[in-house]
Amino acid sequence: MPDSEELQKKSAGAAKWSLATEVIVKIISPISQLVLARLLAPEAFGMVATVTMVVNLADMFSDAGFQKYLVQHSFRDKEDLHANANVAFWTNFGVSVALWCLIAVFNDPVAAFVGNPSLGFPLAVACLSLPLTSFSSIQMALFHRSLDFKSLMPVRLASTLLNFGSTLALAFMGFGYWSLIVGTLAANVVNAVGLTLLSEWKPGLFYSFDLLKAMFSFSGWTLLESFAIWLSTWAGTFIVGHFLGATELGYYKTPITFVSGCFSIVTNATTPILFSSLSRLQFDRGEYVAYLRRFQFVVALFLVPLSAGIFIFREPLVALLLGDQWGASTLMFGLYGLVQGPMVLLSYYSSEMYRSLGKPRVSTLVQVLFLVLMAPLMTVGAMRGFDAVVWADTGSRLILIAINQAVTHLVVGLSFCRTVWALKEPIVCTLAMCAFAWLTYGLVSDSCSGVALDIVGCIVVYFAACLVLPRSRGVLLKLVRGDGFKLH
Repeated sequence: MPDSEELQKKSAGAAKWSLATEVIVKIISPISQLVLARLLAPEAFGMVATVTMVVNLADMFSDAGFQKYLVQHSFRDKEDLHANANVAFWTNFGVSVALWCLIAVFNDPVAAFVGNPSLGFPLAVACLSLPLTSFSSIQMALFHRSLDFKSLMPVRLASTLLNFGSTLALAFMGFGYWSLIVGTLAANVVNAVGLTLLSEWKPGLFYSFDLLKAMFSFSGWTLLESFAIWLSTWAGTFIVGHFLGATELGYYKTPITFVSGCFSIVTNATTPILFSSLSRLQFDRGEYVAYLRRFQFVVALFLVPLSAGIFIFREPLVALLLGDQWGASTLMFGLYGLVQGPMVLLSYYSSEMYRSLGKPRVSTLVQVLFLVLMAPLMTVGAMRGFDAVVWADTGSRLILIAINQAVTHLVVGLSFCRTVWALKEPIVCTLAMCAFAWLTYGLVSDSCSGVALDIVGCIVVYFAACLVLPRSRGVLLKLVRGDGFKLH
């Protein structure tokens, strides 16, 4: 078991670099999306969402859960780690090439199955991402395992900038959804080359079926879990596209993309750190629970008010970020934002707990149960129209939170009531912010400058309330000093 103090220091350093990277990337990404939302029609985003759904499914099967295994498992030494990395790499690469060949050959039937028969050739081109990502996924896992997020920063920024530049250039030239596909491929090339050059481990000519069998005892459940997550993540996309069409799919998926981008500044920076750290602490129950609680508290300080703020200011945010043609997506934008913070804290982090304890089958069962409940709910909603889909989507996410909290209590022994009580300060401060917005928003909603000042006022009220409460004040002061993620 690693020394707790050493792990705290590594977590703090990792968080700084990971958060810095995500902040920069998420500043670039919304700018790109803001421009693209005005250059491309909702149908283009709906078509790309369909392509992405298929690519993500194939990519999940090619990875087969090896990334999680390399992060979570305890190896004898570096040689043993690198041997397992070689087996994971060549298995990943072989499966990804095979899947790409199958999709390329049967591109038209696959496109017709997912509801867009005209997307056969674009789908085959987009799936070139599969062999490209196989060149970087194992290296990424090794960097995460060692909490070395500093080395990932230049590659992540370079790929994001290339994606940004190439996508916008092609969109201005009138290439429609092809601009999004080509931009993604360009970013994947940079990731593949950059991470391979930076990684201490390089693919070697070694393979062992015995190691593959040992890895798959863990990764098999992780693969099933990933498939269940893919189904639950993309079932809504498939259902909306099938029942309502590409335009409504754009209204449904684009708000999810934008709002997720806001939250991923924090979640992408912290979730790999949480999983790696909990995996190292899995044999010390006291340290494990204490670390998890403190981690949730720090993240909640930012995600709880963000969720409330997105819902309160959903109309001006949609007008600003997407433009007038996206007015139909306003309710989806607001409700998805409202539930996303609780989803991260009470659902996503639960999945990281199961995997860090070597119990991916628990997360798999959670996802299967959720899918059984979510799919009919979304189908009924889609049959009744777009607004019904929005409410069904929100309800399904609340169901997932409830399932995860029940399972967390049964499997890990953590009480939902104690979890919420531990987060009482961010919740109370957010309620104070909401009260301020309730009093002021109606007075300024007709003016862009008034709304902007109201948003600033909400931020000031929230952090002023945080500074009054002792634990929130202490964490914020640590973050200002740069050591908040030491979580003492």
